[in-house]
Amino acid sequence: MDLESTIETVTIWCVLSPEQLALVEELAAIGKAAHIISDAVGAIKRLFMRDFRTKGTPIFDSYNRGVILNQAQVQKAILETARKGNLTAAQQMAKIWDEQKLEDMKNEIFNNGD
Repeated sequence: MDLESTIETVTIWCVLSPEQLALVEELAAIGKAAHIISDAVGAIKRLFMRDFRTKGTPIFDSYNRGVILNQAQVQKAILETARKGNLTAAQQMAKIWDEQKLEDMKNEIFNNGD
């Protein structure tokens, strides 16, 4: 398979500075909605939302990175609490692991693991 033939070009409609992208990541981590973040960074909402929905754009990547990193921090705190013997935290971790297994299986079945 030719690697060059698998590369897709992604059009970026809303160009943000590295500082603005860092703010997108920070606000996504605390759960702010994309349309609110567009106002906070001073972007044109329609263009921001288009890039937010397009996989591979800097806005899409920054938003998802913020969400994923924050979820990881929360899950790490839950795991530490579970290790200390908290039964509720242990149950939460069991649920998180079960959900992750299900997501992995769905990804394997429907997306060939991509």
